[in-house]
Amino acid sequence: MNSDGHILLVPMPPPRPPRPSRWKLVLAILVLVLALLVAGSTLVVARVGRPLDASPLVTAAAVSDETSEPERLRRRAAVAAAALDKVRPRGTIIVVDTFRNRLRLYKDGELLRVAVCSTGTGRVLRDPRTGRQWVFDTPMGEREIINKRRNPVWAKPDWAFIEEGYLPPPRDSEERFDDVSLGDYGLYMPEGYIIHGTLFKTLLGRRVTHGCVRLGDEDLEFVYKNVPIGSRVYLY
Repeated sequence: MNSDGHILLVPMPPPRPPRPSRWKLVLAILVLVLALLVAGSTLVVARVGRPLDASPLVTAAAVSDETSEPERLRRRAAVAAAALDKVRPRGTIIVVDTFRNRLRLYKDGELLRVAVCSTGTGRVLRDPRTGRQWVFDTPMGEREIINKRRNPVWAKPDWAFIEEGYLPPPRDSEERFDDVSLGDYGLYMPEGYIIHGTLFKTLLGRRVTHGCVRLGDEDLEFVYKNVPIGSRVYLY
């Protein structure tokens, strides 16, 4: 209504056109995504060269992999065993485990005997007069049996008398000979190391020697009779 008392008619804005429904757009996008997935799967199958048989959680390809894996492992184990066999020592060998104090005797790969032994203490002995030292370790590495003797006689070195407090060591050679301590058999290696018997059988299995390898009577006899001169000895 204006100042003259007349009613003014205000024109109404024209109605807006109806907005298109969004569900059609969403449906179109879903159809496009599905089409892309189908096309991608088809390309993958074509590249692999065989279809995958669907099953609940497991595909045919997965089953094939599970069944072939043990076969691949067996083949690899066979190749490794063949490679080891090529470098395996032949003939008669002695293996001495100085940690567990076990001696094993093999012939052409067959285990003939496992024996409890004693090995070096690792102790250091010092001559109080001269300062000379001896370390009572069993040597590590590879050695060879260079001689064998029945009823071996031990020519006692200076350290044997120093250890007993017998100073100075005797000069008379007859006082140095000991035909009891080494037992009935001796298998000699370089540098004076011997596989021999012992008077202290209750100490077998311990590190109590001056570097030699001690065995009980029956084990020593078996090793002596079955190990020829020239056999290799591996100590670790």
